[in-house]
Amino acid sequence: MKNNSQSRPRKHSKPVEPRLGIFWLVKDSLLIDSLPLSACEQYDNHLTYPYGHIDVWERWRQAGKAPAESEYEEYSRGRVTCDVKAKTFTLLADRCILKRKDLIAKIKEELCLPKQTTLGTDPHYRCFTCLHGTDDEE
Repeated sequence: MKNNSQSRPRKHSKPVEPRLGIFWLVKDSLLIDSLPLSACEQYDNHLTYPYGHIDVWERWRQAGKAPAESEYEEYSRGRVTCDVKAKTFTLLADRCILKRKDLIAKIKEELCLPKQTTLGTDPHYRCFTCLHGTDDEE
C-alpha cells in the first residue's frame, strides 16, 4: 500500500528561512537586496544585512538595475534586522513606505518575515520628499 504523504508533494516540506536586507521604493516598484538569516552579520545582539544602501545602489546603477542618474538617498528606503535575544524582526523604513500596507506585505513576503515583525522609522531612511516636504511647510 502506497503511503499518501510520499505520493503527494508537500507544500512546506522544509521551513523557509527568513531573510534580512535593504530595500527601496523606486517609481512604485520595490527593489530588494537580501540574504538568508544564517548568512547575515552579528552586530551586538542583532543580526543585520552586511551591505549598506550606498554600496548596493552604486553596484545596481552600474548594472542598470537602479536609475542611472540617481543617488541612493533620493528614494524611500529601509532595512530589516533581527534581535537575536528577543527573537524578533524589525522593519525600519521611510514613512512613504510604512504608510502603504501593500508594500509592507510585499516586503514581509519577499523576506519570509513573520506577521509579528515590528515596524518603525529611522532618521537614516528618509527620502528627499520627506526631508524637504516637512522642512518647506510653514
